[in-house]
Amino acid sequence: MAAVAEPTGLYLAGDVHPGNAADDPLYLPLYRRVRVLLDQTGLLYAGDCKMAALETRAEIAANQDFYLTRLPLTGTTQAQFAAWVEAAVVGDQAAKLIEIRRGEEQELIGRGYEFERPQTAVVGQVEHTWTERVQVIRSEAAAESQAAALDRRLKQTEAAVRRWTPPPGPGRSQFTSDWELERAVDALLTEQGATGLLTVSWERHETSREHYVGPGRGGPNRRKTTERSIRYQITAVTRDDAAIERLVARMGWQVQVTNASSSRLSLGDAVLGYRAGTCVERAFHQLKDQPLGIRPLLVHRDDQVRGLTHLLTLALRVLTLFEVLVRRGQDQDGEDLAGLYPGQPKRTTDRPTAQRVLEAIARTGVTLIQIVSDEGRRWHLTALPVLVKRVLGYLGLSDELYTR
Repeated sequence: MAAVAEPTGLYLAGDVHPGNAADDPLYLPLYRRVRVLLDQTGLLYAGDCKMAALETRAEIAANQDFYLTRLPLTGTTQAQFAAWVEAAVVGDQAAKLIEIRRGEEQELIGRGYEFERPQTAVVGQVEHTWTERVQVIRSEAAAESQAAALDRRLKQTEAAVRRWTPPPGPGRSQFTSDWELERAVDALLTEQGATGLLTVSWERHETSREHYVGPGRGGPNRRKTTERSIRYQITAVTRDDAAIERLVARMGWQVQVTNASSSRLSLGDAVLGYRAGTCVERAFHQLKDQPLGIRPLLVHRDDQVRGLTHLLTLALRVLTLFEVLVRRGQDQDGEDLAGLYPGQPKRTTDRPTAQRVLEAIARTGVTLIQIVSDEGRRWHLTALPVLVKRVLGYLGLSDELYTR
């Protein structure tokens, strides 16, 4: 469990818990630590749906802070979610949806609406009431992904159904009654979530064959019998485009809540702010990957696991602070750092990572020469590379660290 500052990704605090611990109760202890650490009120705390427990939201609101979190589709939210989406698709909110865009190109990333509702909970021994904004939003990317997954699933279902009635031949089983085929089709459509989206049609094929009764040669007076064979052949699998369109219109919807006022945090800013929370995932990746590399933990006791993790999170704090200071200094200079990419000395970036800057510094040559003569021993240090000098300046350090 970790807390980072947005949008810089500066690591603020973290707790170590067993992997089987429930996440919901872990947010408040960390929130209280961060609140003491920063000694400020009126801050916005963003978290995933596990931070949405009413107890957590109530304490944040009672402390004059703000929260922004997704609501899990459980309990009362699950019961109300369909009605909220219907209001956006065909109800009174359909014509009032707000488009959400980002970047200079104003890329459309979603649309949605919001409404307010009162919330009441006991914090400590005091009942606290506040106003919460419920934001019902549709992510364009999520909707497209879910629609594509539905299309793939329908294609797979169509192909599976068609394979059920192959042409007659050795070793090819056939459906000989329509109720068996109907039951199999219904079961598959239910399993694949395609009920009402696909219509399967079939027809009855009957063939007859005469043959003589008993052994022996045929003749005009030989008795004959007629053998009839019945099989059912699937003739078409068609999509209900209207039903599919209705389902796709209800894809990609999510619900998030905040107690921040609309003047402080608009609907669009709330969506973008929540998405910026992925910077905490980057902190976890930095902790797990090189150069820190928390895995594998070659220890045995639980206190060793906690101790080593805290030690590595201390290194992560230094790494993220280094990155924040370098980016801030570069922005103030108005000149991007060069020489960060091997083999591309002129390539620059406005978002240098700490790892890339440190690797570039490690590649630079700083030579210390010792000269021994009758007059004694002297040292000569080659001039510091421009990159090192600039980074030292961004960190508020003097180059005397090298020259003194």
